[in-house]
Amino acid sequence: MTKGEAVRCIEDYELFECGNINGDEGCYIEYSEANDKHLIYFPTCGEWAELKEGEFERINKPGYVSKKNKRFVEKVSRLKVSLVT
Repeated sequence: MTKGEAVRCIEDYELFECGNINGDEGCYIEYSEANDKHLIYFPTCGEWAELKEGEFERINKPGYVSKKNKRFVEKVSRLKVSLVT
């Protein structure tokens, strides 16, 4: 999948104060081999979720990233440790 694609949660998933996000739209960020899950940002509640492959679906054609999501993902990067101890 492409970073920034619009996805929809299709399983019951309790996300902190957001409650159940089943049916909510999110922004795909990346896949983690470490836990075999996909990192997705849900702007409606400002939270991040780690969903398994079958817990979400693409909303648009593969590879399509909206202008809004493109602007958002350009600002997202992995945490970098800059202080060496």
